[in-house]
Amino acid sequence: MSHTIRLNEELGVIVLRAKRSMDIFEVQAAFDEMVRLPGFREGLSLVVDFRGSETPLSGADVRQLADYARRADAKWGTTKWSFVASGNTTYGLSRMFMALTSQHQVETQVFRTLADANGWLGLGVDVEEILVRTPD
Repeated sequence: MSHTIRLNEELGVIVLRAKRSMDIFEVQAAFDEMVRLPGFREGLSLVVDFRGSETPLSGADVRQLADYARRADAKWGTTKWSFVASGNTTYGLSRMFMALTSQHQVETQVFRTLADANGWLGLGVDVEEILVRTPD
């Protein structure tokens, strides 16, 4: 499997861990999978941990994903998504996604390290602790 998705209801966060490279179809499937999780509700935060993968996505793929995310935006409501990049390419593509989705209800931010991401979600728990408390 290219990824895992777990809901931590106690913290109000979904964790997606990329285990290897995910193409555009796998990323779209992951978006769909998250909103079908038992317990999914508007306002959940999201941590996407790309540290276990690189991405084969292109700029065109990211634009397509931004449009795809727009259609799912209402299901998430007002919330925050935190991406932890695996390298410069993932970081840059995630920044592009941020720009393309800046008008969405979901606010997205990308970070180079877990420490950089701490506090941004506003959950009162560091990202590393979120990952520890939300095992595969």
